[in-house]
Amino acid sequence: MCAIVGLFRPGGLAREDAADVGRMCDRLAHRGPDSHGLWSNAAAGVALGHRRLSILDMSAAGAQPMLSASERFAIVFNGEIYNFAELAAGLEAEGRAPVWRGRSDTEILLACIEAYGLDAALARLRGMFAFALFDARERRLHLARDAFGEKPLYLARVGAAFAFASELKALTCLPAFERRIDPQALVAVVRHGYLGAAGSLYVDAAPIAPGSCVTFSADGARASRQWWDHEKVAAQARSARFSGTPAQAAQTLDGLIHASVARQSVADVSVGAFLSGGIDSSVIAAIMQAQRATPIDTFTLGFEDAAFDESSFARAMARHIGSRHHEIRLSGEEARDMVARMPDIYDEPFVDPSQLPMTAIAAFARKSVVVCLSGDAGDELFAGYGRHHAAARRWSGGLSGLALRGASGAYARALLGIAALAKSLGAQRLAGRDLWSLRLRLEGLKARSGAGGALEAYERAFTTVDQAHLFVRGGAPLSDPLVARLGAHEDWSTLDQASMLDVYRYLPDDILVKVDRAAMAHSLETRVPLLDPDIARFAWSLPDSIKLMNGERKGVLKAVLARYAPRELWDRPKRGFGAPVGAWLRGPLLPLAEDLFSPQALSARGLLEPEPVARVWRDFLAGGQRRSNLVWSLFVLQLYLAREPAA
Repeated sequence: MCAIVGLFRPGGLAREDAADVGRMCDRLAHRGPDSHGLWSNAAAGVALGHRRLSILDMSAAGAQPMLSASERFAIVFNGEIYNFAELAAGLEAEGRAPVWRGRSDTEILLACIEAYGLDAALARLRGMFAFALFDARERRLHLARDAFGEKPLYLARVGAAFAFASELKALTCLPAFERRIDPQALVAVVRHGYLGAAGSLYVDAAPIAPGSCVTFSADGARASRQWWDHEKVAAQARSARFSGTPAQAAQTLDGLIHASVARQSVADVSVGAFLSGGIDSSVIAAIMQAQRATPIDTFTLGFEDAAFDESSFARAMARHIGSRHHEIRLSGEEARDMVARMPDIYDEPFVDPSQLPMTAIAAFARKSVVVCLSGDAGDELFAGYGRHHAAARRWSGGLSGLALRGASGAYARALLGIAALAKSLGAQRLAGRDLWSLRLRLEGLKARSGAGGALEAYERAFTTVDQAHLFVRGGAPLSDPLVARLGAHEDWSTLDQASMLDVYRYLPDDILVKVDRAAMAHSLETRVPLLDPDIARFAWSLPDSIKLMNGERKGVLKAVLARYAPRELWDRPKRGFGAPVGAWLRGPLLPLAEDLFSPQALSARGLLEPEPVARVWRDFLAGGQRRSNLVWSLFVLQLYLAREPAA
């Protein structure tokens, strides 16, 4: 795991470019504290930089930037290729392997590219990665990212050049980078809690899409292509639907997870596992421990608020599987002290409150290990969220579902009319509720009842607030064409559609961002065994009846876990890795929130609409419980905007 940076200037490098790439490298030292390197081709206009966190091949032979054996290719690589040993063996069997200088996965990747070509090499990879590859023969620069977006890579226009980096902070440190904020990015943050399809906070920067490759020609021409397409892969998997018994499905999945955990446990440094006590992390930790003769290290975090604390469940699971367990707790005061660090860690507004416990547990784990496996992606691949199943129930297609949607819309329209009348008479509250908060709720209900399909209703139902643009000056309603595209798959069930939408959006833009930034802020590498390509294909091949084995959400994963731990250790309602943000905002974070929501702070940047923000905040303080997620989103947004230089 490392950091990559670089710059491409058509026509040749400028005098300041080498210093700029060095500055970008220094800015990402936390991602690669062990060593760094620079490489450039001034005539071709390419400069590459690398910060290294040594995981495989600790010797200088694994240092980057790295040249291929023929010196045609130069690469900077971030991530891990888990099947590097099989790839090397295949090259050797075909007589296409060079004389190995070391045993790093980067060197093997370069050899595969030389032997098979870039696209064919990408198709062979199992791993998480983002890399920049310069082809001296073709004079092309390629920027590629892994299938699910585990490893980040941002691209920005900087004057007459293009710059790229693993994190935005390496781009914003460039003197020529313009920090022009995109209002639609703010709308996305308020609506979803993350940026997603909106790109980045800045007009001139955007992430490379997961599973894609961007290529620059010598003249600066730019082209992008998908080397991995979730829908195509899922369609292929569905064409060969799993037709075995539930028991056979559990056995198959058990074997796939075993193989993935074994591959992802390979390292020349210490490896542990996060263990929340939930289904997914317990499956990974249990299988990892089953493959070891000695105890693995597991890590969990608890809260002082008992409603959010699951540390006792993790402790019991660790005791059962025999791991060496480590545990910490996070108080509201500690969360308050951490909040100010979040903009430096995440670079742009990121609302998920579990970023705080994730940051704390990553720092704690790094004291014992260098690599940690996580149980992320189980809910997205196996339809584990309650919202998936609520959407399927609400959109039944029958008379009752139609009647419910019609009644909801009529109710919302009627109350909106009453609210409008109350406002015209000068009233601020209706039935004890602030009119602005009531309007937001009713507008959301109205929007969901008017959805044209199950997936559109799902997307609208599980946003922080449907009318997010009302909080952003110059903002407009968001529209994601992906929703319509996935909703057009009429042969997919609502569970299939909702899960795939989360694989495209929530997984890479929230879950994986949260884990990567929190862990790499402390030089900890995280790995996600459930994102193995074979596991994804298997998940997409399963009918709903298998995913809901025994009538339970994520039933097939539960059947796997039942092979390793008794049901009483894990059979309980899902909580998720949340945080008591409502209590924090009314308690230890209240002084900071009051300052950020003051009239002066709200007006300082001219980006948010002060009145609706202030009214939602006042309603929250008056006891409005339903808006705590929205208030937290606005709080985080203000926290980030406060550090942005004035326009």
